[in-house]
Amino acid sequence: MKHRRILSGFLATLFVLLSAAACSESPQNADGSQDSPQASADLTEPAPAAETEEENSRLAEKDNLPEADFGGRVFTVISSTDSSAHKYIEVEELTGEGVNDAAYARNTTVEDRFNTKIALLPTASYTDCSSTITKSVTAGDSDTFDLVQYHVVENSGVAMKGFYLNWYEVPNIDFTRSWWSHSNIDDLTINGRCFLAMGDFAISTIGGTYCMYYDKQEAQNYKIEDLYQVVKEGRLTLDFLKTLAGQIYTDKNGDGIRDEGDYYALASNQRSNFNTYLWACDNQIFTRDDTGELQYNYYSEHLVDVYDSCWDLLNNYEGVWTGMDHGSGLQIFTNYGALLCNGTLDSTTSALADFEHDYGVIPYPKFDEAQAEYKTMVDGYHEAMAVAKTAVELDFIGIVTEALCAESYKQVMPAFFDVCLKQRYASSKEDAEMMDLCVASRVFDLGYVYDNWKGVSFYFEELLRNPQHQDITSYYAKKKKVAEKYYAKVVELFTNGD
Repeated sequence: MKHRRILSGFLATLFVLLSAAACSESPQNADGSQDSPQASADLTEPAPAAETEEENSRLAEKDNLPEADFGGRVFTVISSTDSSAHKYIEVEELTGEGVNDAAYARNTTVEDRFNTKIALLPTASYTDCSSTITKSVTAGDSDTFDLVQYHVVENSGVAMKGFYLNWYEVPNIDFTRSWWSHSNIDDLTINGRCFLAMGDFAISTIGGTYCMYYDKQEAQNYKIEDLYQVVKEGRLTLDFLKTLAGQIYTDKNGDGIRDEGDYYALASNQRSNFNTYLWACDNQIFTRDDTGELQYNYYSEHLVDVYDSCWDLLNNYEGVWTGMDHGSGLQIFTNYGALLCNGTLDSTTSALADFEHDYGVIPYPKFDEAQAEYKTMVDGYHEAMAVAKTAVELDFIGIVTEALCAESYKQVMPAFFDVCLKQRYASSKEDAEMMDLCVASRVFDLGYVYDNWKGVSFYFEELLRNPQHQDITSYYAKKKKVAEKYYAKVVELFTNGD
């Protein structure tokens, strides 16, 4: 397997930082940490579109897998059913629904090519999934399931127990290919090791991408400048949103109270909608320096500036409405009560499916215009892929997993993203370009992927939803020993035995 081996010289720097870690550790409260995806509406397949050059390029890309006949062996994927994404793993029949039929074609292609059968081992929730995996590995089972694929933040708890294989030990897996996220190499490989990976077989890594939506009709009514042009010119910033929030608020129901019946510039929930600003404003938890060494750099003057500016936007402006319930911002928006709202790309197939106004999609704002690129995150409900350390049929697992990711890239992603999102639900070529920009801006931060509600990833949303402004410096000072101790264990996972 091809990979970029990251030298472990960064450890000295990191462990000096973590050497003062405290001996006690209390987990983050998981309640409110993640936005659960809303139930997806059926995606009726649109009229066939002309095959694009990009689609031809996808189909032409060879996976270079060897020939193999697995004699009808079943390839079992364990996943949780509290996310709609599981329904695209084992697909029993053609239904006329675009993504379902593309997933059926993908599975059939792989099954026929390698004489195997794709099956789902469902669990009722992501916590049940963790429990099932833990019991199986502890018992030494090698054939209950072949691939793990579920909620990334929960999944990291199993990874932290040392229950997963290093992906670089699985034959025929090639992270350099188009159907794997580059973050597998750039962010999630340390010292030649990677335990949780992001590939196109898990379509939630696209659907869970955070973005913002705006009502094009109301933007014209309010004479708002072309927001797509604002994005292209690099001017979509926190200050730009503050300008809108200072201009747009209407007591629509006339009761003299700011409530859900009014009209706002921005509507948001107070959960991961808030959390995303951390990454959008270029403040990763772990980064690499110019030499490739890993750096834990959550706290900085930049973090303080980002937090203070975000708190100002979300708490000090009459034109911003926020609610605690999952999907509450989208609900205000779809009730025609806001110009903008926060959401994920799969909101187009659920919350926005019946929205009658023409709407646009834009990335999260940058901190300021000096920030080079737009950035975003993928919600924690997205699936991360892993292989249990008790697995023995690694050739089988590697070939089928690589093939499923490759065929998802070729067949499922065009149906889900290019057709269902960009053509059916987006109304213009610029809409599609903005969706591409959001996906290209995804960050899979080691500090978030392995957080397991024990690191610093959810501090932001906790503080931003407090109506009393808190000093993030003091807040972090009280918690950093616990967080740094936990991240020391994360680093140990990648360096144990060296």
